[in-house]
Amino acid sequence: MPSVRFQPANVVADVPSGTPIHMAALRAGILDLELPCGGEGACGLCQVEVVGRDAPVLACQTSVTSDIVVRLPDRSQTAARALGDSHALIDAGLLPDRDHLTPLYHDLRITMPPASIEEHYSDWTRLTRELSRNSGTVPITTQLSVLRQLAEAVRTADGNVTVGVEESTSGQRVRDVRPGHSTAHALGLAVDIGTTTVAAQLVDLDDGSPLATQTSYNMQIRRGADVISRIDYARTGEHLEELRGLVLETINGLVGLLANAIPVDPRDIRAAFLAGNTTMTHLALGLPPRYIRESPYVPTVNFVPELRAQEVGLNIDPQAIVAFAPGVGSYVGGDITSGVLCTDLSTSNRDVFLFMDIGTNGEIVIGNTDWMVACACSAGPAFEGAGIKCGMRAAEGAIERVAISDDGEQLEYSVIHGGKPAGICGSGLISLLGDLFRQGVVDRSGRFFKSPGTGRIVEHQGRRAFLLATAEQARSGKDLVITEADLENLIRTKAAIYAAGSLVLKNVGLTWDAVARVYIAGGFGRYMRVADAVFIGMLPDLPLERFRYIGNSSLTGAYIALLSREHRRRMAEIAARITYVDMSSNPQYMDSYVKALFLPHTDLEQFPTVAETFESRRRNAP
Repeated sequence: MPSVRFQPANVVADVPSGTPIHMAALRAGILDLELPCGGEGACGLCQVEVVGRDAPVLACQTSVTSDIVVRLPDRSQTAARALGDSHALIDAGLLPDRDHLTPLYHDLRITMPPASIEEHYSDWTRLTRELSRNSGTVPITTQLSVLRQLAEAVRTADGNVTVGVEESTSGQRVRDVRPGHSTAHALGLAVDIGTTTVAAQLVDLDDGSPLATQTSYNMQIRRGADVISRIDYARTGEHLEELRGLVLETINGLVGLLANAIPVDPRDIRAAFLAGNTTMTHLALGLPPRYIRESPYVPTVNFVPELRAQEVGLNIDPQAIVAFAPGVGSYVGGDITSGVLCTDLSTSNRDVFLFMDIGTNGEIVIGNTDWMVACACSAGPAFEGAGIKCGMRAAEGAIERVAISDDGEQLEYSVIHGGKPAGICGSGLISLLGDLFRQGVVDRSGRFFKSPGTGRIVEHQGRRAFLLATAEQARSGKDLVITEADLENLIRTKAAIYAAGSLVLKNVGLTWDAVARVYIAGGFGRYMRVADAVFIGMLPDLPLERFRYIGNSSLTGAYIALLSREHRRRMAEIAARITYVDMSSNPQYMDSYVKALFLPHTDLEQFPTVAETFESRRRNAP
């Protein structure tokens, strides 16, 4: 087979002839080549240099037919920006201190009293007594292999043993007993299985500290940008297994990166907690997802039983306990219950809170400790960079903020980590659309006022477009443009989110004014300017102090649940209490959606501050 050597990492992969370069990179453990277009060759962001060739090539479109050396651009070793806020959780009071952690798996270092003629209790009885002193009275079980090793382990080091304990839903389970007090720390894994992006975090289970975090595109994106397209693709057993293999390859690739960063052996990871929407959970487990979108829209499972890593397919300790965040319904899954766990929504019995997870799917939960209602809408992957001509995730080289001059001709932008831009991410897209509208470059339907050839308005593939950066200014050596089709895509996305929120509030007899706080979660929410999102009509026109960013709350919630029995219990209660409202069967949703397909909305009374901006401009016009 041909051999591909990747520089500067100096790693080699042997692949069958005809394998695309980006697949060879995956085999070599390089997971962060940008493929926003899903490998269709449309975005041009996976350019690499093949030594000996005159021009760069696209890694997704160029096949390996002989031994080659590939030089990767500097941006290939970057990670997404929105990783969650795990490092601050203990200070915020969302986790108990290290002396009161109850992780899914933990090592207990105990000293067992010796047996005697007077008190000849069995080794197992003495062990369970000591465990109960540490953890309280809960059912304690084990397996035959542990009982077989118990006698020697207890006597080898004078009763000093290290006991590996799992905190299952039904009590404690002794996984192993080792002689002596081990100094090694047990490790855990928290994972957010997003439709577009997967994030994983390696955690020290002894003290709760996050050790490393990695993100990558979900490799399933090559078979569909959203959950609906992947459900349709998975209708055959062969395709279902392919999608399962792609997401497991993504997760296991991240596990390898995490392990190398410390470094540790992945088999030292003794527990994992995974959070994902209902479709992603089904695909990760190889469960047929087709019934999620067929009436009466019932998934195979919402509360996944605790499983073993070996049967799930995770490359960690084969017997590691694997738990999943419980889902609510077909389109409100464990990523949402995981996110709600990170808010006040389930603990306040007076104020009404709104939780919005904005990504490929838009999910909304409203309520307090007495009641919670949730819905979902198909927002599409636009705000995660997919489906946009020069879109990309929030990684190095992405434009994250845009400012346009009053005349619409001058442009300033900030690029993640500086340098030339490679594309534009979700926060940049919202900022751009907001300023295009604010400065009068586009009308309320997102169409450009000016003709091509006028300033930054150019023609691209037969349609008008806005020039973000010239070929000389861009990393790819090609113009970066946002087309009217891109703007239509963005407006559809923002309309779906706002319409869903408006309708769920209407269904419970409330208006936006009743919301005391809005929590914004999702891959890009942390870096989005609320004022821009309000101006385009994606978020409600409320005082800015009512909004709070919580980053990747799905990953954060998985991290909390990995470490705390109490929070695992609370997460299950949240899932059981949420009432799921199916928007697809609600005839009012389409009407609400159509009304939101304008900037900011057909009804300007819902956006008084935006209306005041235009009224002020009209009064001050010469």
